Amino acid sequence: MIATAVLQALEFDKVLTFIAKYCITANGKKNIVSLLPLQNKIEIENEGLRVTQAKEILIQQCIPPIEYIPDLVEDLAISGIEGSLLSAKKILEIKRLAEISRNIFQFFKSAQSEASELRELTQNLFVDKVFEHLIDQVITETGEIKDKASKKLYEIRQEIAEKQQDLNRIVQRISKQFKEEDFTREEFITLRDGRMVIPVKAEHKRHIKGFIHSESSTGQTVYIEPEETLQMNNEIISLQFAEKREIERILKEVTKKIGTVRHPLLASLKALAQIDAVFAKAKYSIEMMGSFPTLLKDKPFFLQEGRHPILLNKFGQGNTIPLTFSITRGKIIVITGPNAGGKTVVLKTTGLLLLMVLCGMHIPAHADSNFHFFEKILVDIGDKQSLEDDLSTFSSHILNLKSILEEADEDSLILLDEIGTGTEPSAGGAFASAVLLSLKDKGATVLSTTHHNSLKVLAHQTEGFENASMEFDLAAIKPTYRFKQGFPGSSYAFEIAKRIGFEDGFLNNAKKFLENDQQKMEEMLLSLEEKSNALNTQLQQISLENSRLAGLTGLYQQ
Repeated sequence: MIATAVLQALEFDKVLTFIAKYCITANGKKNIVSLLPLQNKIEIENEGLRVTQAKEILIQQCIPPIEYIPDLVEDLAISGIEGSLLSAKKILEIKRLAEISRNIFQFFKSAQSEASELRELTQNLFVDKVFEHLIDQVITETGEIKDKASKKLYEIRQEIAEKQQDLNRIVQRISKQFKEEDFTREEFITLRDGRMVIPVKAEHKRHIKGFIHSESSTGQTVYIEPEETLQMNNEIISLQFAEKREIERILKEVTKKIGTVRHPLLASLKALAQIDAVFAKAKYSIEMMGSFPTLLKDKPFFLQEGRHPILLNKFGQGNTIPLTFSITRGKIIVITGPNAGGKTVVLKTTGLLLLMVLCGMHIPAHADSNFHFFEKILVDIGDKQSLEDDLSTFSSHILNLKSILEEADEDSLILLDEIGTGTEPSAGGAFASAVLLSLKDKGATVLSTTHHNSLKVLAHQTEGFENASMEFDLAAIKPTYRFKQGFPGSSYAFEIAKRIGFEDGFLNNAKKFLENDQQKMEEMLLSLEEKSNALNTQLQQISLENSRLAGLTGLYQQ
């Protein structure tokens, strides 16, 4: 299982938040935000295939009839308790669950697409029109209990209606009489505590037999229930209590019926959440132009034109530099280059995209990419300095590296940022070399960034290691953020300082303090960079010329 600290370091939660926005149901959102890497390769591939099938359905403009459903797990559990009662609103939500389940089942049944993996999820959908009809007979669409929900309820409501008509006639007659006698300011009737009352001028309240319920804020009006209507009001109140008891009995009866099918309904709720989550992943895949890589262990781990999802969301496709590289399982790549040149982004992109794949998600990368199923992702990224534990940056890093060395094996992908940093350079480089060699002996697959020249030499001289770097535009004196495999990189400290505005004399004086070997290495790396850039330019020109010649050949053949 991949540690929570790793998920946090790679900002996996941000990707889940992006995808959760595409969910429609409450439980679908919960599914997405609580996603963790799956435990075996078959589960991962099956989920990836489900997302692919959902994506194909969406591209065909076929939208599954998924609608909002709240989390009904607790309500369905309550329905199984003897004598429990669900509100009419909750019962309607459960009926809606049944309707949506049936509609989605029918959607996939009639869909032209095979979608075999998706269809498997529909097998647990609850389909029972008789159940829906039972609720329809009892509750209106607005949540009112229907008059004919039971014979007794119908009779009670009929009696209430008749008595209210009689009461209205009596009260209207009395109110008219009071108006004629100037006991009231106007002829109207109102309610207090569910009983019909007449507003009477306060000075006349002793002239009227009845029960005073309240008075106005000014004290000039009192609300009196005439003596003549007391009995009838009491009868209506009594009938209303009887109505309430009968409604409770009906709701208990329906709740009991729901309880008998609560397990299929819970399974359906879960299936709907899964379907909703799969389609949310598919919508996200369409937005980011994603694909699902192969998972072939016998081929190198290969990422082609992969983009960091968070940067992609922020800057868009055209402004996010893609990452392409390959690494054989059990090998180590040492990445060097300037500060803020994108080295850490390489690690985070690789780790984050792998996490997504392990959750069955599509990734923003070319479909020819090939990933591996790693049981562990171990990382040391960022400054973990702890004031609380009195740990320096270096101490916190080596504590983390100690843990990584203990856990690492051939099923581990390890991402190390600025290994050996935070202490005296020669000691840091020596320590970092020992860590990487130990990880190689354990068969781990490693990407490590560094500024130590000794690690560049180690990667060049040691089997199973490879150098890589972040490209730097020497003409513009700025990083391009492009990854170059097979070439070590320089920090370009003096070039960047010159661009910022340091004078040549100062920089020449600073270079005198470089050790001779380091000076030679920096010069060699600069020379390699220049030759590499020149070679890339030539290759681009050759490619353009080949395209032009191919076009001319085509015209000639026509």
